[in-house]
Amino acid sequence: RGVASGARRLASLAAARRQGRMANENGTYILTEEEKDILVEREAFDQGTKVAQIFSGIFFAGVAGWLTVSNGTKLAFVQKAALEKRLTVCCFFSTYVSFFSAFFNFFQLTSVDDVLLTAGGNFTLDLARPIEWIMTCPLMQLSLVIMGGAKLPEYRRLLMPSFSASILSLGTAGAFFGDKIFAVKAVAFLLGCVLFVAMVYFNRLQVIEYSNGQEGLLTGDSEYRKATNLLIATWAPFPLWYIVSPEGLGLVTNTLVIALGWAFLNIVAKFSFIFYIQRIKDMYCNRLKTKRE
Repeated sequence: RGVASGARRLASLAAARRQGRMANENGTYILTEEEKDILVEREAFDQGTKVAQIFSGIFFAGVAGWLTVSNGTKLAFVQKAALEKRLTVCCFFSTYVSFFSAFFNFFQLTSVDDVLLTAGGNFTLDLARPIEWIMTCPLMQLSLVIMGGAKLPEYRRLLMPSFSASILSLGTAGAFFGDKIFAVKAVAFLLGCVLFVAMVYFNRLQVIEYSNGQEGLLTGDSEYRKATNLLIATWAPFPLWYIVSPEGLGLVTNTLVIALGWAFLNIVAKFSFIFYIQRIKDMYCNRLKTKRE
């Protein structure tokens, strides 16, 4: 109520200023002490509300993650389970990816996550976008590990998502800390590229392990190989777009073009992978149903 009454007082004072009663000799208006106090009060209220909402969201998300881990089937067991069970869990991961992506895309409509980057011509970065990727892309790599089953070492359940999260974290850190110092941005980008190559190497190794040495990234016809290649092919354009965007070299500064580019790449990468995993599961279940009949 105090903020609302302060806003009404500020509105009445602004009306008086428009009538010329508080103009100085240069024709400009100077804030009175009362107006300054009201503005400070409003700013403090807005900041407090944002902080409370952010902390509430973080804690509820943490509880949701804890409940999911505590009540869900252990991934060590799932990785050794039958293919039908593994594919079902991969589809659950796809559900989480879709949910988190939708939430953070709607969150980008607010101004809470806006961060100004001056290196790209005063470009406003929606922090929810890289956070979305850090929350979802590791699950896509984890899906490939679970789908690969017991033929893949158990440590890959941690290694492959960590590759994805580290690459995205380096890109985000480069955009922030390299905003003033280009060397920081360049080092972060190069480290991210090194990790990306390492991730692709292990993706290739997983295809070999899954097929008992019969397939690679360029040879073979298994669904697992196709899903791996699909993920790599749809992720590869992201570093290129990062370079030309204001977060990188700033070669493209049109805000609409940048936003549409990120949205297009994000939709293509996630939709294609999610629908392909769902297709694999449906086809496998149909084959099982036919055999049982």
